[in-house]
Formats: sequence, structure tokens, C-alpha cells
Amino acid sequence: MTATNEMTQDDPTTMTQPAFLRGFEVYDVDQSGTAIAVTDCAEFSSIAQAIGHSGQPIIVTERDQLPFDVSAALAFPIYRDGKVVSIVVLIASSSPDAVGVFEVWEPVGFYDDVKLLKGYYSKLDRFQNVSTFVRFEKGIGLPGQVWHRHRAVIHTDLPHHPGFLRAAGASAGALAVGIGIPVFDDDFVASIVLLSAEKSPMARAFEVWLPDDDAFKLLEGFYANVGSEVALAPGATLRHGEGLAGLAATHGGACVSSDVSVCLAGRSVPAVDGAVHSGLAIPYFDGSTLTSIVVLLF
Repeated sequence: MTATNEMTQDDPTTMTQPAFLRGFEVYDVDQSGTAIAVTDCAEFSSIAQAIGHSGQPIIVTERDQLPFDVSAALAFPIYRDGKVVSIVVLIASSSPDAVGVFEVWEPVGFYDDVKLLKGYYSKLDRFQNVSTFVRFEKGIGLPGQVWHRHRAVIHTDLPHHPGFLRAAGASAGALAVGIGIPVFDDDFVASIVLLSAEKSPMARAFEVWLPDDDAFKLLEGFYANVGSEVALAPGATLRHGEGLAGLAATHGGACVSSDVSVCLAGRSVPAVDGAVHSGLAIPYFDGSTLTSIVVLLF
């Protein structure tokens, strides 16, 4: 695969306010399973190489494997037609103000439920304790819904969301929004769950786009720290090839861009000064068919 992304060393990948993510990395994977960095920064290339061959998501929290300013790294594959084509690495800041959650949920034996494989919870000990003992049936809770629907899912207003079954812990940890991302080979591999806090959001915006004939339609979105000119209502559309969704569809894998006109495509104001600096698109393929695209705006 040939990279179609645009990112330079000077492009910011975090927000000016306290943020949970210190940054992110994206890799293309060639036919031999070799991970090739798309972003200029490739601190976690050895982890990406391992995932390129294993096809399994991981969370790294061991201090001897992390830079001093990183508390955890979540790395997961994107499959297309049964092969790993991209790897995304999300990097959690070690700042004392950085609060958020990474989780990997895996299926349990022959049962239609998932259990926590590994998680990173920053300072949310109570939420971690609850999560360790919970299992979700297929279709239940955020991890189970991702498995059942075969696409990305967003839960907003976590303390009061009827489908988020750990609401009490979310309220205590001031967690605002959760997004679940599916990992499927020929069979279900895992649900990746990102939980973002009010005071240190992972991104300025979270969106899920669905292919719709020759266009893309916004299924749902959450906007943490942007003006109304950036927020889109469900049902908003992008033309084929437009925006981050179009970039990911054309590329056939995960993409990044620091082109504001790409990141903010479909908005009434296409380039809002300082509102968004870069974006990450994470596609999900059912076999070779693109079925959903997660977009994070930074």
C-alpha cells in the first residue's frame, strides 16, 4: 500500500488544553507483515511490527518499554479481507492531568460474551476494579454492541447512557464519552474501547461515518472542545472521496491528515482557524467491504 497521508514533524497531534493522548502513530502493513510508518514519529515501531505478524491488539504499560512521558500505549490492527493492512498506536500522556481509559475486550471461549483482556485506567482505580470483574454478552454494553453490530459505536453522556452499564464508575471518574472500535479477522478478535474524560479529552471530536451509496453519512458524533461551526448533526453527508472518511476509503486503511480542509470537509466553514489541527481516520472492513469509519479530530 502507498501512503496517502500528509503529516509533518511540526504538525501538532494533541490539544493545547490538558489532553489524555500525547500523540498517535499509524503504520501501513505490507504483504509480508512488515509495518511501515505513515506518521513521521515511529517510537513504537517494534510493537507495530509484532502486531503486523500476530494480528492481536495490545496495551503496553510496562515502564521499561515506554518513554518517560508516556504512561501507556494502545496498539491495534485494521483488517481488510482477512489481512492486517494498518496498525494504529494511541499514546497516553504521563501528565498528572491526563485522565482516560484504554481497554481491549476479547471473546470468552465458546460463549457469546467478552471479558477484559487488558486495560489502562490512569487514575481511575474504582472504575478499573469494576471493569475487571464484568463480562458483557454479545449486544450488551459498549464492547458487546461493537461485536453485535460489526461497526464502531459511540456512547455519549456516559454517566446517564442507558447502554453503558458502568455508568456509576464513569460518573465518579468524570468520563464523558466512549467509543468502541471492532477488530475482526475472519472471526471476532476484540472490541477496542476508548473512554474520554471531560477535563482531558482524547480528541476535539469523535465521529462514526457509514458508506452510503457513493457518499458517506454521519451516524453519530461527539464534539468536546470545538465550536458549533465544526459540529455536524447525524445524517450529514460527505461526497465520495471527500474528507477523512473518503481518504480512508481510497487508501484502504488508517489515515492521518494535517490538511484542515480535509479534516473539516462538509462544514459550513471549511477551515476554522485553530479549531482543528489534524485528524485520524480508522476504517472497519467486513471482509473487503468498508462498513464504518471512526474519525478523531485533534
